[in-house]
Amino acid sequence: MYFLNNKTAQIDDLLARAAEKLQLDRTRREKIESSYKAIQEVLENDPDFFDTKTFEIYPQGSVRIGTTVKPLSRNEFDLDIVLHIQGRVYEQTDPMRIFNELKRVLQGNGTYKDKVESKTRCVRLNYADNYHMDILPGCQHSADDENKIVIPDRELKEWLISNPRGYAKWFLNKAETIKMTLLEKAYEAEEIPSDDFAAKKPLQRAVQIIKRYRDLFFEETPDYATSSIVLTTLAGQLYQNQDSIFETIDGIVSQIYGQVNLSRLKRIKVLNPVDSDEDFTDKWGKEPKYYSEFIRFVESLYKNWQKLKEDNGIVEESNILKGVVGENIYSDSVKQQTLITEDYRQKGKVFSSSATGALGSKVVSDKPVKKNTFFGK
Repeated sequence: MYFLNNKTAQIDDLLARAAEKLQLDRTRREKIESSYKAIQEVLENDPDFFDTKTFEIYPQGSVRIGTTVKPLSRNEFDLDIVLHIQGRVYEQTDPMRIFNELKRVLQGNGTYKDKVESKTRCVRLNYADNYHMDILPGCQHSADDENKIVIPDRELKEWLISNPRGYAKWFLNKAETIKMTLLEKAYEAEEIPSDDFAAKKPLQRAVQIIKRYRDLFFEETPDYATSSIVLTTLAGQLYQNQDSIFETIDGIVSQIYGQVNLSRLKRIKVLNPVDSDEDFTDKWGKEPKYYSEFIRFVESLYKNWQKLKEDNGIVEESNILKGVVGENIYSDSVKQQTLITEDYRQKGKVFSSSATGALGSKVVSDKPVKKNTFFGK
């Protein structure tokens, strides 16, 4: 079996399974989609402001680019959506008007009135059952770029430029440079039906795993955890079109580690790839503790990944991976992988090398392994 013969493919299989367990399942995705479609309908029926506007609502952030990760300590997802009003409405509208009109409609609706919370740039709906939704209101900035919007800032009381849809397009274009993942190739070679998890791009999986390690690393000090937008942007900028999740993470983390060590006296900057005037890491300049904690995090992940590249044996590798994705997630992923291996064994497709006794596929071995009936027969 290919991922029994190839260490990188074997780890990729485990990482993909772990990431799959961390993300939104289909039921929750469908529930979230129905939630923001319901909000669009409520706004369309508003007779005082939104009925005269053309707008759409769409997800942004990790939901849009496929990099969601379930929080550690709670069964809750954060959903970020955009209320994108078409046309240059902002030129005749005070920044706070859009924000206040959105809040007014939601507070006046029986379904949402007790869920509304004002944030700096969005209106939050706190759902009781397992997630909250942040609605970012914005207006199209110009006719030249339908993705670029201006959004109101409650503290500054002015319009700020944003481009969440443009950012998602940038990231997904990076991810799609690989047409077939290492796992897809491995499953195809072994004539195993490929689950959807094998097709998800290495860059998306890498971001999920890096974010998961971030959550574990900062579990005791969550206030200093590096933001997802910084990690996602770095990953997209440093991705070198690897078809393997393991090699993608290795390449990204090694480059970040190198940049940090070359810039000890001056912090690195992570700029918005679709708006270079926006520094996602401006907080690092104002509060250096965030940057020093980022360095600690990068150094820790880098050292762990270097250990994985060595021949430490299955026990040490298991301990490292447990530390990266969490013990329960790792254990469940190993169980799934074992079931596939056992299925291969039952079909007589796993062979034992007459020279080493190691398990493998027909490609590298020559002695069939007896079927395991679990009854000693």
